[in-house]
Amino acid sequence: MPKKPCAHPGCSRLVDLGSAYCEAHAVQNKRDRDRPADAKRASIPYRKWYKRKAWCGPNGRRARQLAAEPLCVMCPEHSKRLATIADHVVPHNGDHGLFWFGELQSLCKSCHDTKKQRAERRAGGGDQKSTA
Repeated sequence: MPKKPCAHPGCSRLVDLGSAYCEAHAVQNKRDRDRPADAKRASIPYRKWYKRKAWCGPNGRRARQLAAEPLCVMCPEHSKRLATIADHVVPHNGDHGLFWFGELQSLCKSCHDTKKQRAERRAGGGDQKSTA
């Protein structure tokens, strides 16, 4: 397959057509693109809840959910993937009770970042269960 130079200025590594950056610069490019959104999210007070041991620890709520339901609930039956995200069925939007005690579902990153987010935007921030 033909190759082209990495799009990062000064990099001469070759990448496959259809890719813009070599592996080293793809990570850096994504980090640079995500920086404004990450800064905005970091200022949201409830974001720190996701770092607590009760959520992300080995016996935390996330780990218990993924152990109980290891496959993505949104993937089609014929191509189920391992879930990596414990997602709140009803978005908590900073509600302490919903965050810690609300219903969770297991999702793969792809379904969480596409289907679930699209359903929440459609529902106007979503106070309803998503059925994407």
